[in-house]
Amino acid sequence: MNLFQIIREIEKVDPEIMDRLTHRRSALTALGDISKKMALAAAPIAIGSAFNKAMGQQTLNSVNDVLNYALLLEYLEEDFYAQALAAPTLAANLSAGSPALGAIQTIKAHETAHVALLKGALGANANPRPSSFNFGTAFATYASFLTFAQAFEDTGVRAYKGQATKIKDAGNPNNLLTIALQIHSVEARHASHVRYMRRAAPAGSIAQYGWVTNAEANGAPAAVYGAGNPAATFPAESNLVQGGLTLTSVGGNTYTAAEVSEAFDEGLDNTTVVAIARSAATF
Repeated sequence: MNLFQIIREIEKVDPEIMDRLTHRRSALTALGDISKKMALAAAPIAIGSAFNKAMGQQTLNSVNDVLNYALLLEYLEEDFYAQALAAPTLAANLSAGSPALGAIQTIKAHETAHVALLKGALGANANPRPSSFNFGTAFATYASFLTFAQAFEDTGVRAYKGQATKIKDAGNPNNLLTIALQIHSVEARHASHVRYMRRAAPAGSIAQYGWVTNAEANGAPAAVYGAGNPAATFPAESNLVQGGLTLTSVGGNTYTAAEVSEAFDEGLDNTTVVAIARSAATF
């Protein structure tokens, strides 16, 4: 799931400052009224020593820093789906032979492969897996599970894109850019598929398609789709300006705001991604 520039220098990440300045109430305020959206008010808002070890630097400049940041996000997602597959509350919806079970098993297998790829690139420099992840109320219902899954996947897509400049500037050592792009494209397909799963009954028949429209969260935290920091560099998913052009009217053609927003994904900075991750899991 920054869940997550992976996330402009990968960027300026300082979870220790977040620990000092962000308590439960301010974190919830920053993310909007989450209790009405994902029931995350009941989820733990804390971060463990493993996260601090991986992200406790002001700036992640080295290739290893970047890859370990990505690895932590992949550890989190892999464990999220593993716990979902074992959750008794989801057994009826993830029943043997069902398309839903097959989809989640496949997504979990992809996350495991991502972990293996990143660990292989890091070798002895790979940070260890956190001992445990606690996702709070994520598995209470099938609908809540898919809402969390959408939030994690959409955040991951934005997190990887937010680091594209930094990854490129690293000179592509160890095929870093190739690795990031390989993972980013698959995370985007995960996000799309989970959205279609939410659209189908019995997940609540959410009125959404496989892409983000006008930064609509559809029950997930608004921060996942809002502007990052700075907003000029990390605009919200409702952004209508690409390459200096306002695309609602260009080349003699007119497009709706929805059409333009759906055509592009926006990157997200590390601070915003960290805040989102902190709201959803303890590890």
